[in-house]
Amino acid sequence: REVVLATGCGPALEAALGFDVLGGSGDGKEPQIAPKLKNAGYRWCRTCRIVRPPRASHCSDCDNCVLRYDHHCPFVNNCVGQRNYHFFFGFITSVLILAMLVIPSVLTYFSGLNEEITVDQMSKVSTAMRVALYGLAVGGVLVIIASLLSLVLWSYHVFLITTSKTTKEFQKSIPNITEDPTLCAPRGPALFDPWVQVDPDDMRRLRDPNQRPCSAWIRTGPSE
Repeated sequence: REVVLATGCGPALEAALGFDVLGGSGDGKEPQIAPKLKNAGYRWCRTCRIVRPPRASHCSDCDNCVLRYDHHCPFVNNCVGQRNYHFFFGFITSVLILAMLVIPSVLTYFSGLNEEITVDQMSKVSTAMRVALYGLAVGGVLVIIASLLSLVLWSYHVFLITTSKTTKEFQKSIPNITEDPTLCAPRGPALFDPWVQVDPDDMRRLRDPNQRPCSAWIRTGPSE
């Protein structure tokens, strides 16, 4: 809410989304959402203090609402939602293809080893080299395990795509109100300019009107 007010992008958001994200509330208190919007799945976010559209949800890790929220991915340290789900699915597909290329190479290498020759050569190498070879063997096993897990993750998201559900909707049995697909739906326009400059004093003032600006705090020091 503070970002919307500080950047003055409320009218642009209303034009892009078709509704007032601030809910017509000037003080940030929960407004009365129109029954038509409420029945369509629009909800008030008490954390962001904005009206969020259907299938959007608040991410506690990123501390903002995400359109068509799927999940927060710790591997990419970002939320997966409406505008980047395509890239996320492409990412896990690429990982799966790489894993499927690595597994045959690992299995071919180990199947081509002669047991007697390998044991004889292992007895002649130093302890450090023996530890390194054992480490390679363990690494190969971990690669195979990681590849199988990648296949499970990819298959799970293929299932979500075919059923037009997000991860949150599937885990919490939330119906897809809009009946829009998850992968083939349009990304929609970018709602915020990531390079826009926001004055921290404006953010503090909008969050707490009684709080002194940061520049005044630095100049006069905190009150005792």
